[in-house]
Amino acid sequence: MFALLIPTGSDHDRTHVPAATLTLVAVNVAIYIGSNLLDYRHIADTFGFVAAHPRPWQFLTHMFLHAGWPTQSEAQWTDYVNSLLHIGGNMAYLWFAGSDLEDVLGWRRFLLLYFVGGLASVLLFWGTAVAGHFPNLYEPVVGASGAISALLGYYVVRFPRFKIRMWFGAFIPIPFIMRQGITRISSLFFIGFWIGLQLVFGVMALQAGGAQVAYWGHIGGFALGLVAALSTREWRLGEEEYLMKDADYLLYRQKWYPAMEAYQRLATRYPRSAEAYMKWALCWECTGMAKRAHDVLHEALSFYRQQGWPEQATLIEEELRSMTRKMSPAPSPAQASPTRPGGSPHPNLLFRKEFKWKEKSHD
Repeated sequence: MFALLIPTGSDHDRTHVPAATLTLVAVNVAIYIGSNLLDYRHIADTFGFVAAHPRPWQFLTHMFLHAGWPTQSEAQWTDYVNSLLHIGGNMAYLWFAGSDLEDVLGWRRFLLLYFVGGLASVLLFWGTAVAGHFPNLYEPVVGASGAISALLGYYVVRFPRFKIRMWFGAFIPIPFIMRQGITRISSLFFIGFWIGLQLVFGVMALQAGGAQVAYWGHIGGFALGLVAALSTREWRLGEEEYLMKDADYLLYRQKWYPAMEAYQRLATRYPRSAEAYMKWALCWECTGMAKRAHDVLHEALSFYRQQGWPEQATLIEEELRSMTRKMSPAPSPAQASPTRPGGSPHPNLLFRKEFKWKEKSHD
């Protein structure tokens, strides 16, 4: 049986183009093609990480090399598939985790996490390989999977309840069965299952005296990313974003009172979230109770001024001004300006302001 799981996206709505992630993917693919057009074995021996006698630059350069394209006449078809899966799988996971994390961390912090994670990965692999007397210490270790593992460790803390969209494909030769499709998997479950496998195979590699895959490199990178995320309390930001999306879903479905309760809980739990207060007021206005919406915003403005949070106070003030203009008496027919074509007659904020929504599954 042959099966694949390739991530294609997540519930996170990116707000920026992930330029650093795209650059890393492009550089890795370009080096993969270039190294296979040249003398791959010499390049791998020079720039891959050789645990028996590592050179300083190999701690960095091994992240940009991947398994070479087979050139021997006796190569099996699986060798070609493994080469493509190594570069293709790594780049798919780099895009999936990297694009989301770059969006929330910024490109500088993202690249710092990526390269420090790759360094932690190769250091742990080096220590276990030497301590475990692995027989392949002179074989160069290549691949970005250690650095990507650090991204996964950070991701599972930052987006623990988000779902990952996965493309799956399965092929069973006898009887001839092929299946493919898109499924959604909890990031906590999927990444937790993956790191569990790495730990099991890593222990087995120590007992067997080595393995073809650097499992302890994956574990080292993942641990670095996990610790980095936990030390910065990123889980709170991920939880806030997830709960906001749930509340937005209720608002999108025009379930005003359940959405109102959800935004109120958000505002209580995360008081710095001015967006929660504004959408809480929006729900009141959508039910026709503009006075209560006005009261919610006034209470939020008073609270932010007392706390000394000017950024949030400014957002609430802008929303109050917008609401006040809408609540002001309408001009007489002689003074009224002609309605622009396509203008909306609806009075509430949902139509007065653009409300973007990317629907997500609740399965």
